[in-house]
Amino acid sequence: MSATALPYEIQEFERLLNKPNSDPTGFASLFGGGELWVTRVPARLDVMGGIADYSGANVCEAVLGRGVLLALQPRTDRTLRIRTMQAGLKALPVETRIPLEYFKSGDGLAEYHEVRAVCQAHPLANWTAYIGGSIFTLLREEAVDMPYGFNMLLLSAVPMNVGIGSSAAVEIGTLTCLNAYLGLNLDPARIARLGQMAENHVVGAPCGIMDQTAIVSGRQGCLTHILCRPGQVKGEVEIPSGTGFVGINSMVRHSVAGTPYSDTRIGAFMGRKIINDQRARTGRGALDYLTELSVDEFDRSYVSALPETLVGTEFLNRHKTHDDPVTKIQPDATYRVAGPTRHPVEENERVLRFISALRAAKGGDGQALVTAGDCMYGAHASYRDNCRLSTDEVNFLVEAVRQRGVKSGLFGAKITGGGTGGTVAVFGKLDALQREIPKIAVEYSRRVGAVPDIFEGTSPGAVEFGARRYTFGATGWQRHEV
Repeated sequence: MSATALPYEIQEFERLLNKPNSDPTGFASLFGGGELWVTRVPARLDVMGGIADYSGANVCEAVLGRGVLLALQPRTDRTLRIRTMQAGLKALPVETRIPLEYFKSGDGLAEYHEVRAVCQAHPLANWTAYIGGSIFTLLREEAVDMPYGFNMLLLSAVPMNVGIGSSAAVEIGTLTCLNAYLGLNLDPARIARLGQMAENHVVGAPCGIMDQTAIVSGRQGCLTHILCRPGQVKGEVEIPSGTGFVGINSMVRHSVAGTPYSDTRIGAFMGRKIINDQRARTGRGALDYLTELSVDEFDRSYVSALPETLVGTEFLNRHKTHDDPVTKIQPDATYRVAGPTRHPVEENERVLRFISALRAAKGGDGQALVTAGDCMYGAHASYRDNCRLSTDEVNFLVEAVRQRGVKSGLFGAKITGGGTGGTVAVFGKLDALQREIPKIAVEYSRRVGAVPDIFEGTSPGAVEFGARRYTFGATGWQRHEV
């Protein structure tokens, strides 16, 4: 997409918005005349870093060409009417209504767990936790006065549960739309944090802040370097000329609310607690993040103290707590500790090597492209072996890239995000990606029985795109920059 072209989701929204009132496939039944506020945010491709984010790692993220659009129009009652639609597909819209009173308890706001229970009470409406949870989090954390509700549309070109940040995109789209409509002037870091809080406390997924920060602050055509302590944008990393990144959907659904991801996170926090208890005995300060350790220090001083596995009750009897507010240790469960603790320490250093290699390649060092790709292969191996978060299908895709290799113009590949399926990120020369990735997709389709999505392109992050205001007049709907 060129820098001046409107994102696809905006084009599709305007097409549907301008349909005559007599056409039931348009928005006449949702939006009346007056004023609309619209934001559009991209999906993200986790190029490097992934699950190391909750351990304070450096990560490197891309924004994809696909995204989601959120539009709202004020109502005159205290109801949130929310409709979600897939862009470009003849698919049935899904709609629900949330009385604002459901966000209250007594004379004040409800607790997070009460709103989570409301969103999860009906299995056909649990998707509202991403939108409704973001709205509630804004009300609770920013003391926003919202006397009336509004109609809200989610128009999405992003598949759910495929590891490209769809949940974060919905949260950030919701929050940026409200930020524009209410004139809150929230800064990017705060918007990202509110999105993470909604996912942690209402959706119930123990994610880090990587996805939200990447979607808020990502810029079209480059990678975003984020230090997740908790979410500081360090800057942009230019993609070497003639190269790029794409994603291949493994079509194995994943969820950061799932047990493998949560158990891996618990294992990493167990490891940090064991290390901190050892540090306390020797008069050293506690680590806030595992990635404060170098690989050398980890191997030299702590690896011998970490068990391969540990039963929940045994850990709790020895250490009382793992100091993670968004996961809970199950007493009878067995957790892997050594591998999940090692992963972020090593991944943090891999990400920094990857960034250095891309910058060297930008300066003309062709071998640095191979080094960057090797970092991606190393990240995948650690997901697979240290964290047990890969799958046979994902391994097949990574190996298909490796087998073609540098001679074909493909440099590296890895599982992304929370793992256990989802999307594989691939790095290569642009012509090689255009030539080889469709071939890999066809090979993979013979294995799974369907041709996978390929996620490519780039588009503005939430801040870069901003918001749009639409007004209805004699000539129909008109778009205005905000």
